[in-house]
Amino acid sequence: MGVVIARVDSRLIHGQVLEAWVPHLRADMILVVGSRESRDPFQRALLEALGSPRLRVRVVSPEEAASVAEREGTGHRILLLFPGVEQAFRAFEQGLRFDRLNLGNVHPREGSHPVTRSVFLTPEDEQELLALARQGVEIEARAVPADRSPDVVGLIRAEGRA
Repeated sequence: MGVVIARVDSRLIHGQVLEAWVPHLRADMILVVGSRESRDPFQRALLEALGSPRLRVRVVSPEEAASVAEREGTGHRILLLFPGVEQAFRAFEQGLRFDRLNLGNVHPREGSHPVTRSVFLTPEDEQELLALARQGVEIEARAVPADRSPDVVGLIRAEGRA
């Protein structure tokens, strides 16, 4: 399995992903990992239609992500894409492994607060990110590859919410 990066992005597949991250990472497969997205046939078809001969797109649930990545990811450079921190955490708990989790665009929700201009986290998100960090996952927040990431874990700990 060739996971090159895992990214949380509420917008899923959009310009930043296709025009900045895919070329930067030389990814040839996007694995969208989301509960709602995998259950909705229309949304699944819409996302998978964004693929091309050079870029395969698959949509799976957090529970099936590890086996799909293992089975279908051999020889590929995989960009994991999650709609939220919870799905990334659940997939990791189910055996999907990644070394780095990029927080790209996490939209504001009830109970969330800004960490960067484009990343809003809830206390639950923060707990899950700290748990991933304790497992050795590097947590960063960058919209595009050229951005510099703040120390996300340090910010969470300094705020004392988690």
